[in-house]
Amino acid sequence: MNITRVILLIFILFIASSQASANEDAEVLESYAEKLDDVGKYEDAGRLYDKIALHYENESDWENASGYYLLAAENFKNVEMYKTVGASYINAGNCYYTIHDCDNASKYYLLGAESYKKSDPGYDDEWIEKKNNQCKEGVLMRGLAMFGILFGMIKFASKAAFGLGFANVGRREILAVADFYFLIAFLMSFFISMMRETLYEFINILFSFGMAFGVFQFILAFLLLTLGFYTLKKWKEKKNVSKKTFLLMILPCPVSLVTIFMTCAFFIITGMEAIKVGILVGGIFSLSIIGITMLIQRSKLDKTPSNLGAVMIFFGMLYLLSIIFIPAYLAVYDMNIVVEGFSGKNMMSGYLLAAFLIFIGFIYGQIINKRMT
Repeated sequence: MNITRVILLIFILFIASSQASANEDAEVLESYAEKLDDVGKYEDAGRLYDKIALHYENESDWENASGYYLLAAENFKNVEMYKTVGASYINAGNCYYTIHDCDNASKYYLLGAESYKKSDPGYDDEWIEKKNNQCKEGVLMRGLAMFGILFGMIKFASKAAFGLGFANVGRREILAVADFYFLIAFLMSFFISMMRETLYEFINILFSFGMAFGVFQFILAFLLLTLGFYTLKKWKEKKNVSKKTFLLMILPCPVSLVTIFMTCAFFIITGMEAIKVGILVGGIFSLSIIGITMLIQRSKLDKTPSNLGAVMIFFGMLYLLSIIFIPAYLAVYDMNIVVEGFSGKNMMSGYLLAAFLIFIGFIYGQIINKRMT
């Protein structure tokens, strides 16, 4: 077991123990609430259930939070505190809304509105339809976002995988790199969960370093191009330096780190537990690295230093081009975006550019191979 796995195991045990102690406190409050319910002190029991629900809501445990809000509503109903009943039902609906369970969200919003109307017949419940529509739109956008996130993670994982694959390293080195990326995602997810109240402020600060990201990206692109040509030159002189130069390929770039951070933040904001987020994001990254590396190593492609150099040059050019798009990408965070649909004509130029770059890369690879043979 390497040092990365030892650190990861210790970290998981620490998080599990801290969460267990917090849940034990909630269980103590639950036992008090049950006793109050048994002796007919429904208002006190309801308020205690509300407090327990708020605890789980702060922990982003939306399933338990909604359950305790519903218990609070039932207790308040016994003493005909209809406004409080309505508030608890709506809080439960908000929990389901957060996890995009639109049916249950709508159900408890309607129950909450009915309770409010018992004490206030003029209560306006038109907001429920708007909220339901937003929930359905959110489900669609979440699916699109998850697809984009998955594609982005695989794209950044492929840089490390191509470096490992064409350097033809052993299984131990591959697993070490995969574990390293898994640990980064896991630590980030825990860090984000700890700073939940200041998360948006931190993201604003993060995106204010747009110029710095561009500089780091340029340096990485320059180094990839330089070492790529250096690897080709040395191999032409019958010297293999790929075991050293490939190390630049496995280093995480600034944009890939931001991608991991924003991915973890996205899932945590939508209600997923930090441990699950770390396992999911880290798992996708590490499994992508292992899977792509194995495919390259088992393919019929020549794993020569010349091909590694060509791959490094390709990624260097890709990163160099991405610097042009980083300012626009960072500015998107401050924009109010309305998705009305996509035009095939508007997307055609992007497809043609991608096809052109792939074609140029193929021709370049063929020329390099002919020169080396």
